[in-house]
Amino acid sequence: MPLELHENRATLTGVVTIDDVEPLAAWLRATPKAKVSLRDCSHLHTGAFQALLFFRPKVAAAPADAFLAAQVLPILTAGRRDTGK
Repeated sequence: MPLELHENRATLTGVVTIDDVEPLAAWLRATPKAKVSLRDCSHLHTGAFQALLFFRPKVAAAPADAFLAAQVLPILTAGRRDTGK
C-alpha cells in the first residue's frame, strides 16, 4: 500500500499513483500540522507532488530515492517556514 494515513503523519511508500492523489489531498486538507515521510517512496505521481506543494506539509523523512532526494525534496521544502509550534 503506497499511502498510509495516520492522525498527523502520512507515509508514502513505493509508487504513489493517481489513485492515491485524492485521498492524500483530502487528508492534507483535513490535517493541520501534517507531516509526511517520503523515505521509502520511489515514484511520486505529479498530482501527489502538486498536492504536497499546495498544502506544504512538513517532510518528516527525506526520500532515499536519489532522484526524489535531489530534484523533488528541495522544491517541497523551499520557502517552508516551520515555526516549531
